[in-house]
Amino acid sequence: MFFVGLFIHLIFLFSIFDIYFKSPIVKDVVPYQPKHEAVADRLVLFIVDGLRAESFVNYTTMPYMRSVANSIGRWGISNTQVPTESRPGHVAVIAGFYEDPSAVAKGWKENPVDFDSVFNQTKHTWCWGAYDIVNIFTKGHDDHITGNVFDPYDSSFSTSQNTTLLDAWVFHSVSDLFLSAKKNEEEADKLSKKKIIFFLHLLGTDTSGHTHKPKTPNFLTQLRYVDEGIKEVEKVIREYYGDDGKTTFLMTSDHGMTDWGSHGSGDDHETQTPYVVWGAGINTIYNGGTSDPATLSMSLDHRLDLNQADLAPLMSTILSIPVPVNSIGEVRIELLNMTLSNKALAVYSNSRQLAAQYNKKRLDIETDAISYIYQPYNPLTRDKYDEIISFTEKLVLEENFEQLILFSEEIIRLSLAGLRYYHNYYQGPLLILVTLSFMGWIAYLLKIVLTQKINVDPGSPNFKRTLRFYGVPVTELLNIIFSILCFTSFCIVCVQNLPMQYYVYFLMPILLWWYALSPLHVWIKAIRKLKENKSTYTLFVEIISYIVGSFAMGLSFTYRWMLSIPLLGMAVWPFMSSSGKHLNKKLLPAWSCGCLALSIFSFMPVVGKNVYIELVVIAGLFWLAMIAIYTKSVLLNKRKDKDEYRREIILNIIQMVLLIISLQNIYVQSKRFDNGTPVSTWYQIIAWFIAGKHNNFFFLLKYILQ
Repeated sequence: MFFVGLFIHLIFLFSIFDIYFKSPIVKDVVPYQPKHEAVADRLVLFIVDGLRAESFVNYTTMPYMRSVANSIGRWGISNTQVPTESRPGHVAVIAGFYEDPSAVAKGWKENPVDFDSVFNQTKHTWCWGAYDIVNIFTKGHDDHITGNVFDPYDSSFSTSQNTTLLDAWVFHSVSDLFLSAKKNEEEADKLSKKKIIFFLHLLGTDTSGHTHKPKTPNFLTQLRYVDEGIKEVEKVIREYYGDDGKTTFLMTSDHGMTDWGSHGSGDDHETQTPYVVWGAGINTIYNGGTSDPATLSMSLDHRLDLNQADLAPLMSTILSIPVPVNSIGEVRIELLNMTLSNKALAVYSNSRQLAAQYNKKRLDIETDAISYIYQPYNPLTRDKYDEIISFTEKLVLEENFEQLILFSEEIIRLSLAGLRYYHNYYQGPLLILVTLSFMGWIAYLLKIVLTQKINVDPGSPNFKRTLRFYGVPVTELLNIIFSILCFTSFCIVCVQNLPMQYYVYFLMPILLWWYALSPLHVWIKAIRKLKENKSTYTLFVEIISYIVGSFAMGLSFTYRWMLSIPLLGMAVWPFMSSSGKHLNKKLLPAWSCGCLALSIFSFMPVVGKNVYIELVVIAGLFWLAMIAIYTKSVLLNKRKDKDEYRREIILNIIQMVLLIISLQNIYVQSKRFDNGTPVSTWYQIIAWFIAGKHNNFFFLLKYILQ
């Protein structure tokens, strides 16, 4: 039974990857070659790791980038999605899709599935930065992507480390490249080509945010250094190319950061990042003097918000290279200074890339699907797809560019919706199957308990002879029904060439319910017993309460306040339960008050907003007071009765001492951190000793006292 249960729960665990963590990458999509003219020969991409939008738009610590955004460039908020980590953010910017969720199994560090990126489509790309980011895009493309990485040990999150050194290495390496190119003809030849990209990954901001937290002087100093470094790199590149006006610059971030110094979830500070684009081909707005009221002196006329994945097709359009085949971004032509024909062809290229991706995804599902149960995406079926593609090709030949833009935008909208539809095509059935499996497993375990509790012999022949359905024994009828279901499910999976694990998903709920319902007389006798002991109304209320509580627990992952519903139910439970009569009368209101007080927790601020060390200390002092009151009022009054109470008193006193030391450790360390003082080694030793050894210490002490 143990191994069966372990196997079933492992299936439940791994089913999450097929339901929610399925790779969005569509394989074997053919890139679409754009037909519009490039607005720049080269592009420089700065990704300031961990820079949130608030730190850019509401602070003046990046004066150069702010002046560019308000004058010759365009700026806006780039909205990303969870998980707000470095790898997913860089993939969204450079590849145009939100991270392959299956990468979570590799800690967001490696490529579980190869994917296309803007770098792949260039003539040559130079990358500088941390190895775990640069290697994402250079792996397998050494022929035209040059990666330069720094020692990963330099990115240690230590308060003693100068975080500007990380970005200084990148800035200096870029300058060295252009200096060496003046003497190296091979390198100079590569730099003279068109459709090239320079990628600078600036990790110092993320490291400073983790170490010193945003809004601190150290973090703001890091931003000033990055601002000056970007200005210097731009100067070096412009001087090398003789300021030919054919270079576009883009500064953005992979993710934001909370005031706590964390990232990974969906808080606005984590999902909202800034971007600034300037240089060749950018649509500059003159006389844009309107100030954005939501920011500190940023130009509202120059602002255009977009999704983070939209930056990939933007870069591809600037260089007139194919948009990455798995990109789901939409090019924002409002940012580009292009003729109507080039704008139309750019949007058309984007639409053909998305349409090709959608069509390949549709064919992957449609080819093996059973025609009788297959549900196509009706707004863009095969016939409609062929018709609309032919029509847009006709518009291109007729040079009807205004209509081409409108139809291309419609293709983009339908393709994105179709991609979501087919990506989640099997999600609904899998959710139903796994839910039925879980319920079947619960029913099976409940049957075992009922068999033991109500003294029913599963092999009793009495019920087998009497339980019949139109003359057919119910047991045989169940066997026939479940056998047919097993055979049908096996055929459904086999015919559609679904992955091997789908056999388990389809067969497991059938087998579990088969075993749970056989023999059926166990459930009949259990229901009879239940009716004898409880009224129908009470039974109905309890079932509804359990269902509502279960739903509330599930919804609490999305809505935190739902946690309060089960706690409110627990507050009134002793007064409605028969077991409440046996409880201490003073304990009942204390229990209810405790549950009500705990229900307020779900409405409190989440971790990551602000640091409230005082609340931690207050909670510790409250717990200390409770232990002291319990020791004095209960244990000391009974110390003469048994040696057990004497041992408990000693253990409680030791626990109080350790709690006092822990609170003092937390408070002192927090103040040292606020002052920028390095973490004390002695305090670290004490913390590790208390955290790692106190359980063994109490066990040993209790043994000695005995």
